[in-house]
Amino acid sequence: MDTPEQFDVRVETTREGTVVVEVRGELDLAAAHRFEDAVAATGDASHVLIDLTRCTFLDSSGVRVLSTSARETSERGTRLELVASNAAVLRVLGITGVDSLMPVHDSRDAAL
Repeated sequence: MDTPEQFDVRVETTREGTVVVEVRGELDLAAAHRFEDAVAATGDASHVLIDLTRCTFLDSSGVRVLSTSARETSERGTRLELVASNAAVLRVLGITGVDSLMPVHDSRDAAL
């Protein structure tokens, strides 16, 4: 039996001042609160990049956090963007319309 990938989320700031929230593993109901806290910790950053390239699964809980974050960051004037390359994650972003709420890039370099 396969075991779910361990979830991890890291927040770092680039030299240019972009705050990067990197997600690793499965972003599901069990992990959504940690992801939400990490995004909230970006504070007053003018540019936030959520990197989902190592995200292996995205469910409605993660989509909810992304949608809410898009609205909240827009209200404060923060530019929020995504990086995603996993076909399954991209499909969820497309089906749910999250890809219309913020730009989605295929690599971190393309986003920065």
